[in-house]
Order: sequence, then structure tokens, then C-alpha cells
Amino acid sequence: MTGIQAGARPRPFTAFWGRGGAKSTNAEAAVIDLGARGVRRYCWYVSGTQDKADSHVENIGAMLESANVSKYYPELSRRMIGKYGNSKGWRRNRLRTASGLTVDSLGLDTGARGMKIEDARPDIIIFDDVDELHDTLAITTKKIQTITQSVLPSGSTDCAVMFIQNLIHPQSIASMLADGRADFLTDRIVSGPHPAVEGLVYEQKNGRFVITGGVATWDGQSLEVCQQQIDTWGLSAFLQESQHDVDRAGGIWNHIEFQHEDYDKLPVFTKTAVWVDPAVTTTDDSDSMGISAGGLAASDKIYGLYWWEGITTPEDAISRAIRKAIEVKSLTVGVETDQGGDTWQSVYARSLASVKEKMRGEVSAEEYAKIVWPSFIEDKAGAGYGSKAERNFKMLVDYEHGKVIHVLGTHTVIEKSLKRFPNKPLDLADSWFWTWNDLRNGAGGFAEFARRRLEAMKKKE
Repeated sequence: MTGIQAGARPRPFTAFWGRGGAKSTNAEAAVIDLGARGVRRYCWYVSGTQDKADSHVENIGAMLESANVSKYYPELSRRMIGKYGNSKGWRRNRLRTASGLTVDSLGLDTGARGMKIEDARPDIIIFDDVDELHDTLAITTKKIQTITQSVLPSGSTDCAVMFIQNLIHPQSIASMLADGRADFLTDRIVSGPHPAVEGLVYEQKNGRFVITGGVATWDGQSLEVCQQQIDTWGLSAFLQESQHDVDRAGGIWNHIEFQHEDYDKLPVFTKTAVWVDPAVTTTDDSDSMGISAGGLAASDKIYGLYWWEGITTPEDAISRAIRKAIEVKSLTVGVETDQGGDTWQSVYARSLASVKEKMRGEVSAEEYAKIVWPSFIEDKAGAGYGSKAERNFKMLVDYEHGKVIHVLGTHTVIEKSLKRFPNKPLDLADSWFWTWNDLRNGAGGFAEFARRRLEAMKKKE
């Protein structure tokens, strides 16, 4: 930043550093440096959303009010005051200092409407946190249009531009700028991509991924800090966010070494769950049905107990799930109801009646009387859970932390399903997500069901 001078346009600076590499801290401090030297007076701080941009401007405000800035640059630290003593701007999305520095936040989701001070144009534009992990190509294209048609053309003739971001995914704006595909900021200086660890080597020990080799890129994010980040975020998130490993060959499950346990060594479970990811038809071209069962131990580990997939009738799939729920003592059978809607409640009722009739002839009257029949619950993929890939990724983190164990038996079915993801069929992997989510987070209205069942038991007492 020391090379930036008033009245001269510098080459745009683009930095592709990993998460945890102090990108934002340096960019926010750069605004104060330029303001303190008086070479820039109006900054736009641009992020993918207005909330994120506001957060960065708030951080800059906290820096301006710090003791050191107040001591050495008192006018930069004070708020600009109007003729009648009112503050001319010191709020979440705008800072105006007595020295004349103004900082505005701008979210690409809101555009540049009304962003100006008198007739001034921004003479520094910083892009930070522009890309999001799950941006589609259409969203990325729209952001580029906003950047190139609204934001950049608004800059002054000597506007300094900085773009900082980790790569996030192969089609992100950062990736396009890093590998040369982007046709804007063409004379840019490129720093990176720099991973958090050069020559990273890791191995899985008891379900936990441990760094065994490599050199930290900078002291502020040492190998010890990187290990803590892997433990907290999960390996896949660390590789993607801090190592720029956004285009790995193979599926997202390829690095997992599944943990196994014998059925006769299982702990006592605090909760069990059975879920079905259904199809609505039974032709050769139909999607498979997927059934998964699992249990949550007091250790907070989830045990996968049973998996099944195949093309069958809806009634048969639900009947299989009901029988498995009785076996593993699950109070419910969950169904993902994006397809078929309320129809599945009717299917469940018919299947339950059929299972009751058949089991009456299979067990003694005494055993039959002791059966706790599972109730129907449902959930929908569209209820904030994201795409199949997003759902898989949420579950993957638990595997990377060694919190999921497969019971030997039908384990090869789910392991093949996860390893082939995102290739079809996907139904078994999805059914296992619903089981895992129910056990880990609660799902499908289970809390409401449990409350009603508890009230019913109290009435019987």
C-alpha cells in the first residue's frame, strides 16, 4: 500500500490466501493506512451480502476508535461533525471521519444505489468475501455483472482496487481471477493462491485427521493452529477453505477411512432412528428406495445399524422400515416427503396395518402385546437443508471427527453409496443423511412427537 499515491491509478491487487490468513484484517487496516497518509478519501468496501460488508466496516470503525489511531491520527479517529454538531455519518454502513475519510459498505445483493458523498467517486474499492460456497454459475455471473457494470465504473480515475478471497470453488470469481479466466482487472497483480500449509501431509488416526508434515505459510497460522482448525471445521472444509483444494479428483468421501464395530459390541443408545428416502414408482427406470437405521450413544457417537436400497413398492419400503424400527426400538419412522407429499401418510397407515397383521401370526400374543409401534414423521429437503451435496457435506464433518461408526453387516452398502456420490443412485446416501440428522440435530417434528407421547404416558399414569 505504500506505493499508492494520490492522483495515480495503481494496478489492481488480488490476493488469494487461505481462510485464517488474515486477509480481511490486512484489508481493513489498509483503509486506515491510506486514510492516515491522506492519499485516499473515499472507500467502498464490497462483499457478497450487505450484512458481510457492514461487518467489515464495523471492524474498520473499531480500529479508527483504537487508542493508537486516536493518539497519532486524532482527526482520523474523530467523527465528522456537521455545522450544528450532528455526526455526518458513523453507523453500521458508513463511517465519516473529521479528516475527510469516508468508508461505505456495499453488498452485491443490494447494488450501488444511492452510494455517494456529494459528487465524489470512490478512490479505493475493496472486494472481500464476494464469493459464497454454494454460489451457482448463474449467481456468479450476476455478481460479475454487478462488479463490472455498476461497481468498478463508479470508481474515480485513480481508483485503487483490491480483491481478496480464498478460492472456495472452481467456478468462483476468485478462481477466475487467479487462473486468468476473468476478463476484468486484466492488469492485476496476483498474490497466490497461497495455502495455509505448503506440502501438507496428513493421516487418519482413530477417525481423526492429523497433520504429519508440511510448513506453515506464516507464523500467525502455525501448524498447531491449522490442526485446531481441522479438528473444528473438519478436514474437507480446511482443505477447501485454507488450502484452496477446490478441485480434488474423485468424490468428497474418498479420503474417509470408515470406522467399524461388531453388532455384539454395541453400546446402549440414548435414541434410535429409521428413515426412508422414497421413490413414487416401481419401474426399472425408477429411483431406488433407501432405508437407514442408526443409534446415538452417550459418547455422542452415531452408529449406523442397517442400510438397504432397491427398487420396490412404496408399501414394501415402508413395511421394511417399520420392522427395522421395531427391531432397533425406534419410536418413529421418518420419510423424506418432497415427492408425494401427504400421500406418504396414507401409505404409512396401510403399511403399518399390513405389518401388524403379519406379525400377529409370526409372534406369540404376549410378544405382540409388547410391541411399540413406531409413528410416522416426515421432513423435506426444501426445508432449509440445501442440495444433496450440501446435506452430504454436513454429515461428512462428523465422519472426519471420528463421530460415526458403521456396524458390520450391511455397511458395504452405505460405504459404496457414499464413495460413488454424487453419481446415482443417491437415495441411500440421502436416507442416511436423514437418519444422521435426526440423531444429531432432531428432525421431522420428532420433538413435537416426543412431547405428545410423553403427555399421553402421563395421562395413563
